[in-house]
Amino acid sequence: MRASRLFTVIDSHTAGHPTRTVVAGIPPLRGHSVREQRDDFRSTHDGLRTLLLHEPRGHAAMAAAVPVPSREADQGLFFIFSYVYADMCGHATIGYIASLAAMGALPQGFEQNGMSIETPAGVVHVTGTFEAGKLTSVLLRNVPSFVLASDIVSEVAGLGRVTCDIAYGGITYALVDADQVDLPFDIDHATRWCRAGMLIKETLNAGSGVPQVGSVLFYHSVEGGARHLVILASNKFDRSPCGTGTSSRLAQLHARGQLAVGAPYRAENILGVPFEAKVADLTKASNGKPAVIPEVRGMAHVTAFSTLVLESDDPLPAGFLPN
Repeated sequence: MRASRLFTVIDSHTAGHPTRTVVAGIPPLRGHSVREQRDDFRSTHDGLRTLLLHEPRGHAAMAAAVPVPSREADQGLFFIFSYVYADMCGHATIGYIASLAAMGALPQGFEQNGMSIETPAGVVHVTGTFEAGKLTSVLLRNVPSFVLASDIVSEVAGLGRVTCDIAYGGITYALVDADQVDLPFDIDHATRWCRAGMLIKETLNAGSGVPQVGSVLFYHSVEGGARHLVILASNKFDRSPCGTGTSSRLAQLHARGQLAVGAPYRAENILGVPFEAKVADLTKASNGKPAVIPEVRGMAHVTAFSTLVLESDDPLPAGFLPN
């Protein structure tokens, strides 16, 4: 074998959405903070993102967690996707912790105290529940989350008038009641929901005076909470209930007086697999806006321990990604 690059990875899924934790193979990165290291990776090594996540080693919905050193927390972590970089990712953080547990590599004292993780969005804290020494769930205490704009009304081509709130939970979301769109809210219609979500996103981001959104979260009320479908791009949707999206939803519900501090919220994915969440506390964001401290509980399951290989004569060293 004429291998020029090797990458040790652990693959997992969190309620259906993949995380590829890159254990080895990433070169040293420059920067004091995790954000600076992430930005160095983006400017200097972006070809590794496509190699690791695009076909033939990945696919359109692939995400990865990249551990790096931190001066502010027990560990640093940044997130890469097949199509974009994100400041925070809840499902990938849960996937990372489950991957550490599968390797027997959780830090000493994790069962009692958890660990802090510096992300480009800020420092988060994770703890776990255990049964007979086995990790059974991960609790993510996320960055302060808050509403940026409420009751934004847009005329969306092909959909008509759509009203949404815009909120931040580590990423900025348009939060849209799915009942406004005349489609069955199920996995069989995911492609059509992707198109609808992109129409809404493009309409919002083309306007003026409205915060730019990264993704659209459709929600449909269920007992104890809502079913979520997060549209990432025209051919990509979050299979999980989405940790940062759920955090945004908690901020929205609390701001509307519909969710008290400590009250439980069930966030289901489109397949019915849940995260359990709550507003753990109140605070102010760095921009001065009233904010909530979200807690989101879920679990990831390991799917593979792998060594990814790039042979020296591979004709597609950067991979490819069909639209």
